[in-house]
Amino acid sequence: MRIISIDKNLADTMCQIDPEMLMNKQGRPCLLVLRLRYNGRRQDFAVPFRSNIPPAEQKDNYFALPPRHTTRPRHRHGLHYCKMFPIRKKYIQKFYIDNNPGLQRADKIIQKNEKQIIAQAQAYLDRYSLGLRSIYATNIDRLINFLEDLEQEQVA
Repeated sequence: MRIISIDKNLADTMCQIDPEMLMNKQGRPCLLVLRLRYNGRRQDFAVPFRSNIPPAEQKDNYFALPPRHTTRPRHRHGLHYCKMFPIRKKYIQKFYIDNNPGLQRADKIIQKNEKQIIAQAQAYLDRYSLGLRSIYATNIDRLINFLEDLEQEQVA
């Protein structure tokens, strides 16, 4: 797992397809989680960092990190599984954390808790595939179909 960003053009298009996508801020960092199961297939997923996860959010829908300066009182900062989306490797961009102490600290916490994050992300996808999802969740099926259509257009 590593901290990444995604191609701006792809992010803009995905935000138009699904209004729950949080990639409208250019260069928003995400955590790349490789090869999770979804509907019987292995997919790569990206989980965005979010600095204001609502206090009412269920604890199994996010992995908490230390608050940022933009985190409002009673809100959480962390990896928000509800905003998880599928991604293909060719759209991944390197995200530099060298000059960001907050992200360096988050990266250390993530590396230390890698197995827990993967298990929580997989559990979220399992619940999602059963129809147990928030109204604010990204539409994973629609985004997978979009990526598959995009790949077919590029082959043709």
